[in-house]
Amino acid sequence: MRVASAPERAPFISPILPFNRPTAVAGDTNGRMPVRDLVGVAPNCLAARAAGPSLGLLLATAREEGVVLSTDQCYRPLSDQVTVKQNWTAAGNSSCAATVLTTASGAPVGTSMHGWGKAADLSGASGTLTFGSPAYRFLTAQAGRFGWNHPAWAQPGGSTCPEAWHWEWVGDGGRQHDSPIRADVLTLLPTSDGLGYSIVTGLGAIRPHGDAGDTGPLAPLAWLVVAAARPPVGGGYWLVDAGGSVHAFGGAPYFGSMGTHPPAHPIVGMAPSANGAGYWLAASNGQVFGFGGAGSYSSPVESGRSLGRPLVAIAATPDGRGYWLAAADGKVFAYGDAAFYGDASGRSLRAPIVSMTATPDGRGYWLAGAGGKVFAYGDAPYLGSTGRIVLRQPVMAIAPTRDAGGYWLVAADGSVFAFGDAALYGAARRARTVARQMWLQ
Repeated sequence: MRVASAPERAPFISPILPFNRPTAVAGDTNGRMPVRDLVGVAPNCLAARAAGPSLGLLLATAREEGVVLSTDQCYRPLSDQVTVKQNWTAAGNSSCAATVLTTASGAPVGTSMHGWGKAADLSGASGTLTFGSPAYRFLTAQAGRFGWNHPAWAQPGGSTCPEAWHWEWVGDGGRQHDSPIRADVLTLLPTSDGLGYSIVTGLGAIRPHGDAGDTGPLAPLAWLVVAAARPPVGGGYWLVDAGGSVHAFGGAPYFGSMGTHPPAHPIVGMAPSANGAGYWLAASNGQVFGFGGAGSYSSPVESGRSLGRPLVAIAATPDGRGYWLAAADGKVFAYGDAAFYGDASGRSLRAPIVSMTATPDGRGYWLAGAGGKVFAYGDAPYLGSTGRIVLRQPVMAIAPTRDAGGYWLVAADGSVFAFGDAALYGAARRARTVARQMWLQ
């Protein structure tokens, strides 16, 4: 067993406390934040870039667990803060809106946490989120894990205007300067020779390790990244954002995207065709979109197959004439020349399936759960999972070595777990006495 070690850091002190509040964004003005400091998380939600990835993960986790959760508003410009204040004042309860100050010249000054892009008003299945609803219970149990806090004033009895729907990001430690919570890593992309990999974050940042030489986007992406992949031949990589746009880097060819026609349902996965002449994008509702030379081989939507839970991943066959789709409940759908080798739908899953990858010969595949459990089918060997390790953040992706003799798991905090002949690369960020586990910066 290989164990990565580094000097221990101070004990973790959770920032998820009722009276902790978000910090201001350095160099910005409340309600007047420049576009470069915001990122699109959902069609009606802009968030501060630091807060965006964890909010996206929170929404995706709810979706995978069958909880209806969406955003009503995140960043609130100053003009909207003024309007909200005026509306509540006209209704006779001005204390239900954040104060809008004025300068000596009478110009308004925002104070709302929405004005820093670090607050989100959320909704559930019946619209406005209410105390005791399934969405509220989910948030109470899960939001803190990703750095989202329900402030004291918004809790029942905390003020004259408690709000079940209002949550704030203190993942940087908040004003109390407690321990930060990292929940921004999206996936891991092995290099073609298997001697390295790159860690991809929701903002599109690339952290190469081993012989990976990737570099990230030169300019901030407008939307959160939701999927990534490497071409089977050549170098580079693709990033897919929440708006359905595909961004090609390092020589990866561009074959089109959904940027001008954003999908009605979130994109959850990307798979390249065998010769690198195209790629597929998969949406949470079961739709598959092909670009370039990627052929159409149907989908759950086209074949009329019902989804108990949303899709979470797509993997292509070695010849590019088919693909598998995996759903959060463990179901696997095979199309084209993809053979069905089994799935985890009949198991009692403690955590939803979040990722899928196929063996190089296409005669098997692995499914990975958010809790670190791995399921192997066909000729895909089972080489272990995170077992009894208590994960601070959920597993996000599984990636195989080129000979299928090993695989990596990567979690949202950048933790990398190696199994079989998969090697660990880079330096540990945080040490624990857990074999074959590594925290990467």
